Amino acid sequence: MKIPQTKIDEIASSIDIVDVISAYTPLRKAGRSFMGRCPFHEEKTPSFSVSQEKGVYHCFGCGKSGNMFTFVMDTENVNFFEAVKMLAEKAGIPIEFENEPYDPDRNKIELYYEVNAKAGRYYHDNLLSRDGAYAKEYLANRGLKDETLTKFGIGYSLRDKDALYRTFGGDYSLEDLTEAGLVLNIGANEVRDRFRGRLMFPIFNESGKVVGFGGRRMYDESTEEAKYINSPETKIYNKSKTLYGLNFAKGAIKQQGFVILVEGYMDLISLYQNGIENVVASSGTSLTQLHAKIISRYTKEVVVVFDSDLAGQNASRRAIELLIENDISVSVLALPPGDDPDTFIKKNGLDGFNRFLNRRLKIIDYIAESYEVRGGLNSPEGKTEFVREIIGLITKMRDPIKRDFYIKDVAERFGIYESIIRKELESFKGLKSRGLTREISPEKSERKSSEKAAKISTVELVLIRLLIDADIRAKELLMNGLEMDLIPNENVRKIVNYIMMNLDSPEKITHIVLFNEFQDEESKDIIGKALLDENFVMQGSKNKNYVTEAQAILSQLRLQSVRQRIKEIEAKIKSSNSYSPEILELLTAQQSLKNEQLELERSLKTL
Repeated sequence: MKIPQTKIDEIASSIDIVDVISAYTPLRKAGRSFMGRCPFHEEKTPSFSVSQEKGVYHCFGCGKSGNMFTFVMDTENVNFFEAVKMLAEKAGIPIEFENEPYDPDRNKIELYYEVNAKAGRYYHDNLLSRDGAYAKEYLANRGLKDETLTKFGIGYSLRDKDALYRTFGGDYSLEDLTEAGLVLNIGANEVRDRFRGRLMFPIFNESGKVVGFGGRRMYDESTEEAKYINSPETKIYNKSKTLYGLNFAKGAIKQQGFVILVEGYMDLISLYQNGIENVVASSGTSLTQLHAKIISRYTKEVVVVFDSDLAGQNASRRAIELLIENDISVSVLALPPGDDPDTFIKKNGLDGFNRFLNRRLKIIDYIAESYEVRGGLNSPEGKTEFVREIIGLITKMRDPIKRDFYIKDVAERFGIYESIIRKELESFKGLKSRGLTREISPEKSERKSSEKAAKISTVELVLIRLLIDADIRAKELLMNGLEMDLIPNENVRKIVNYIMMNLDSPEKITHIVLFNEFQDEESKDIIGKALLDENFVMQGSKNKNYVTEAQAILSQLRLQSVRQRIKEIEAKIKSSNSYSPEILELLTAQQSLKNEQLELERSLKTL
């Protein structure tokens, strides 16, 4: 099935891209565009630009570009078809389809969703079978009801080394099952299931699709295997931006106004079964910046409820830092020693948990209590360490008003002059600016994207902009005068060629079609810059008309080419024997090009 382009255009024209993106990251008006912090990478200075007029976005930090459809695809981890359906629902527009033969190789993502959904049903059926009796008894002893097992899709993986592969191998290729994270290709014609003899917890994305699994070891004969293992990252499963249980908790979070953050699958499921539905857990990893950003879309208040052991306390500290960095208010539910959320609610029930929840501690109280328990507040040295830890957290707060309130609170409660706290705060900032405190370093993908972007010249970006936005006279000038060989970047050449071939069909060169036509990251980066970054792309030409700009672009492209050829000839001259007969020919060519360079530079000054 295919959604007609006319329907996609109708959806795009019915929804404001600013409204779509604002649900994920706050945006502020900046000139003709909107700016905010990029939802795709961690940054302190906003570099994410959204054009309400053109319906596109671009991040000048990591290079991500696209329209509302690509944005939903990347943030929700869905394919184009699903993104269109989600936006159509938001706009209240019924979807119409065109018939199109289904091609499983055309969209691997759809295939992985399908195979994971079937694997989830397979594991659940195993749990209900005779082979799953021991696992089901274990779950019953843990207090889980049958309806809970069904709701969360809990299952069991057989102990045979390749039971799932034998079941699915006839319908899916070994490559697809491996890339979906379900089997391991050991080599030498040996294939094993990734999960064997384990309780299986399907991991859902925000829209409720199975994207991976967590497996708990059920048998202790071999303690070499980890107690919990998770699916690897795949095209549909990203641990850093998948929160377990969020698909079930979304409504309750908005209704309650806050979310409870726990560590494990069983903790979450036990709380949910007992009536605490506004609860999520990180999925197979510690809390990440992307997790925090996702949480901030639903609420600005988080209650951290981690295990009471040392590992749980350390994990809660890391989570607190990340949440504070994302302007989220954090409180902590400090469980009694030896308890986790699962055991606590079983012993105390819903009412007991809610009474305890109402006594949750704000950050300062939680850290003060942890110092007090170990006698850390009984000496000036301990108090100093405590206050410095609090100041370190205050430093991470982005909201200056909230920072100020915390400074006043600490000063008042612990009898310290505000001026001393502020001085210490500035000291922390100084250390941070010199790289002496923990900073999140950019991911390799972001650096690669920036390196790619650096190879694209301003001239090439203005060329694309003019071909889309200029008047008919300027476009004709470019059509007649442009030599494609003068465009150095291969992706820019492809984009320019496509636009020029479709200048008579404006509907084929809209941002929606361009971003769908060119799917690779570098091409989307080029399109995004060309359509959005006016200060970069249009610099020095705001007072020129389109024809003058087109003339300047043609001259600049020739000038770039001439300068490059001069460099190449100079390199040949340096590497050649000074008595070689070729030298005279090279020197003549060099002088001719330098004359052409001077002529082009003079002509540009007159434009």
